[in-house]
Amino acid sequence: MELDNAIATPLYKQLEELILDKITSGTLTPGSKLPTENELSEQYHVSRVTVRKALAALDSQGYLEKKSGKGTFIAEKKMQRSLSPAVVSFSQMCQRMNKKPGAKTIKIAIEDPTPNEAELMGLDETEKILVIERIRYADDKPMLLEINKFPESFSFLFSENLNNTSLYELLKNKHNIVFDHSSKTIDITFASSRNAKILGITKGYPLLRIDSIIHDSTSAYTQLSLQLCIGDKYKLIV
Repeated sequence: MELDNAIATPLYKQLEELILDKITSGTLTPGSKLPTENELSEQYHVSRVTVRKALAALDSQGYLEKKSGKGTFIAEKKMQRSLSPAVVSFSQMCQRMNKKPGAKTIKIAIEDPTPNEAELMGLDETEKILVIERIRYADDKPMLLEINKFPESFSFLFSENLNNTSLYELLKNKHNIVFDHSSKTIDITFASSRNAKILGITKGYPLLRIDSIIHDSTSAYTQLSLQLCIGDKYKLIV
């Protein structure tokens, strides 16, 4: 396809839109390598400066990923995570982005809460908590490690299969418990050896840490959630 010098749209913008169309249509898929600047310049009969401007625009929008010594690749579409108080499950986020949600339970146990956890959850000194640790997947790729903490009364979840299941949908549809509002604290941390192994990344890889205090619709229950998200797979929306 030739770019058109005769129209008002700058050549770099035409090239940007052409490549973007190939990305959104699926002609260029995530992980595929783009031709070099020289190759694109020759293919579309434009200068390398024009190519560089088009690629810079796509890179700034998150469509491209540059790998040192390897070239420029089509980036994976990032998960969009809202910072609003409303509770949106990981499964819902995946479905909105046409990705297949998945989950693998790696721990479920009754434990003693820390004094801070007991205070946040409104528990007395004799009550314990249910801890559920799961890896969450999108299209079979690990995206985050989540640790959910519930009052001990949620121990009925021991009898449920929590693999490849939306925890919130299960609680809503089977137990009539709806968690619907939260407060969040967000910061950056780095993967420990254990978490790196679980998520298939290197030790020290940047992780987006999201601590949430979540309440059900009747304010009868408080859940604590910790999510350790692979940093470059997420985009936050305010």
